[in-house]
Amino acid sequence: MDVAVSTSYSQLPTRRSAAPMKYLTSTRHLVGVGLALLGLAAHFLGWLGAWWLPIVVGLYVVGVLVTPRTRTDVQLAQAASINDLEGDLKRLVSSLRGQKVPDAIQAQARHIADQLGVLLPRLSTLEAQGDPNAFTVRQVITDYLPGTFKNYLNIPPALRSRPDARLGKTPDALVSEQLDLLSQTLDKVSADSIRGDTTAMLANGGFLKDKFGKPDLEL
Repeated sequence: MDVAVSTSYSQLPTRRSAAPMKYLTSTRHLVGVGLALLGLAAHFLGWLGAWWLPIVVGLYVVGVLVTPRTRTDVQLAQAASINDLEGDLKRLVSSLRGQKVPDAIQAQARHIADQLGVLLPRLSTLEAQGDPNAFTVRQVITDYLPGTFKNYLNIPPALRSRPDARLGKTPDALVSEQLDLLSQTLDKVSADSIRGDTTAMLANGGFLKDKFGKPDLEL
């Protein structure tokens, strides 16, 4: 079956970077703006002369360069990034409606979105711990899941339920298998995450026993 490439994937969501907004709320930018405003005030008072504009720009650059990134800046950037991922995921799942995707396949996509929805609030913690599962979560949202649907939606709807000699099955069946694989991978990520939590709880229990000399916490 020779399949002509359609334009269905153009309907899938594209990532719109939130980097400019993140930078505008950063401490570096705010300090730079503050120094630049001081320079403008000095200019209006007549203290800077003809070189006022380079001086104002220079003050902004100095403010940005000398101000270290604060923990708040990093946390805001991570939160915004997770919000971006959540938005991308919702748009992708919503985009499947009206594209003649079978209900069963849409249900698989929603299930994967639910799995990711449980993991995303923990993503910053996993990344801070250097957990490789954090990379997997990001890649499922930004690459694996949209890539799976890109290939599938490039097949004309009338041909998706027909067996393909090269595939040995229908495109519908193949994409369903690929979604199952993604779901199983996310199940493993969730299990690893829970295992890490219980290990940390056991370690904390051992610390408390050593610290306070009691076998259990008394409420």
